[in-house]
Amino acid sequence: MPQQQNLAKSWFIWGVGAGVYLLAVFHRSSLGVAGPAAQDRFQLTSGQLASFVMLQLGVYAGMQIPAGVLIDRFGPRRMLLVATLIMGSAQLAFAVVPSYPLALLARGLLGCGDAMTYISVLRLVASWFPGQRYPILTSLTGLFGVLGNVIATVPLAAALPWLGWQTTFLIAGALSIGYAVVLLRPTTVAPFRTEPAQQSARSGAPPKPRVFDEVKGAWRLPASRLGFWVHFTTMSGPTVFATLWGFPYLTGALGLPRATASSLLLLLVISQLVFSLTVGAALGRRPVVRTPIAFIVSILCLLCWLVLISWPGGHPPVPVLVVVMIALAVGGPASMVAFMLARDYNPRHRISTATGLVNTGGFMASVIGVFLIGQILDFVEPGVAVKSATAFRWAFLAVFAVTAFGLFRLTVWWLRVRSDVLVAMALGNTTPIRIRRHRFDLVVEAQAGEAIELPGDDPDDEDENGQSPWWQWWDH
Repeated sequence: MPQQQNLAKSWFIWGVGAGVYLLAVFHRSSLGVAGPAAQDRFQLTSGQLASFVMLQLGVYAGMQIPAGVLIDRFGPRRMLLVATLIMGSAQLAFAVVPSYPLALLARGLLGCGDAMTYISVLRLVASWFPGQRYPILTSLTGLFGVLGNVIATVPLAAALPWLGWQTTFLIAGALSIGYAVVLLRPTTVAPFRTEPAQQSARSGAPPKPRVFDEVKGAWRLPASRLGFWVHFTTMSGPTVFATLWGFPYLTGALGLPRATASSLLLLLVISQLVFSLTVGAALGRRPVVRTPIAFIVSILCLLCWLVLISWPGGHPPVPVLVVVMIALAVGGPASMVAFMLARDYNPRHRISTATGLVNTGGFMASVIGVFLIGQILDFVEPGVAVKSATAFRWAFLAVFAVTAFGLFRLTVWWLRVRSDVLVAMALGNTTPIRIRRHRFDLVVEAQAGEAIELPGDDPDDEDENGQSPWWQWWDH
């Protein structure tokens, strides 16, 4: 009975934190359908509209490492409380400010609060549940984000013409302020929490050197670098499309009705919901397929952008757009691989710092993509409020280039991590997973002057052509 009570408490605490993340994604995605309304309200160019999301995501990305350090030090509950208060205040301000600079400041403040949410929830998962449940709970946390995205598409698009700008965003801000009450509870000791590394024995030792060492230690790990580039590549393209440029592209460039455009964005979100369940389950059952899935999804995202750019006439039909929405939707769930890498290869007291580090990747790429699209649109068609399909085709080349570069770096660090794992296995060290060596692996076969036998070197592991069986190729 006590064990069931503890389990119920763990689920309750996670659910409260996941609720904050739902609100965060709702606030983050609100401009996805409110972009045209924001242009009318503040008289914005495409570049100025892009600056809203660029600043918000830029602050989010810049706050990831500081937020991770603060969560490691003060705990996720306190940071979630601060986050929901900041986000609510930012949305209240965004509802009433009369000018573009003040609205820009409000969106930057929103990004600051948003930055503390996801890694706080993942820290709750690591502290309140055993390690084998981490992949599935990461997926379930992503589902709450998807639900927030759903609320920010069709319902918000319907509320804006009905309630108006000010009332809609006042209600959104009030939801976050009210939710903060749920987080006002006494702190309790988590069952899977471990104490951080001992600080200096000197009383009152300043934490700054230790913080710097933790960040540096996380970045030096090849698995953390791999996680950074996984998140950079898989998450950025779908985020750029869903948070800002998808709705103007569908309604303005392609001339689709608002209802059809909202439905396509909702399809993207619903598909993310489905893929979060399926991809998360696969990653939980077979950790060795994590990076291969991220690699394949990155190529799929590249193909999606290529379709939008190269379609004859620049006007893909709705059935093609449906396929593109479904394919892009896999990017978000696949980006969870980054957080699993951060968790598995870093010590527990550094998990939030490492998670913040890898989370920076996707949002940094999103900022670059949002900014470049806005600048290219204004360069190709200056002074035009509604951009054409031709302008968007040129602008989407920027996202294609960012994704391609991320895929290249992902591949480099994937091979590096495989090399380190193979050497560690050969030396008898403990590794998060066990893999086999393949011909594409870049492994130095001697270390510290001693020859070592690497997994996969045994001729019995190969077929008559000297190659590993096909079913062993897609691991790690």
